[in-house]
Amino acid sequence: MIDKKPRRTMAFVEHDEDFIKKLAGDVGCHYSRANERTYNLKKHKSSIQGKIDIFAWVHKEDENYFWVATRKIWVEQARSKAMSGRNKAQPGCFSRDTQHAEDSVCFNMKDDYQKTVRALSMINKMR
Repeated sequence: MIDKKPRRTMAFVEHDEDFIKKLAGDVGCHYSRANERTYNLKKHKSSIQGKIDIFAWVHKEDENYFWVATRKIWVEQARSKAMSGRNKAQPGCFSRDTQHAEDSVCFNMKDDYQKTVRALSMINKMR
């Protein structure tokens, strides 16, 4: 589920937005296009380009290969909440091997889409 950060990104094409729209719907959040290589996942629907409610960034490395980056601290907070017993149904959505960088975590969408959605949903609710 969580992978090393890919080395390169590709520009999104028009049909890729269908995937982003489905992901945002499954997570229960909104999305916006930041630039040709990045979509933002955010808590509130807003046309204002701000970083306040953004909790993840979606990138594309290859055709039909997407990955999501978020902050390490947000993953740790969501994992802690899941382990505290308040959300016993979903603590397994976070891998034990989460870190590859000092402050960010990447979810590889090829490995397990549903686990990624559950983890992002918890981060979204917690934020």
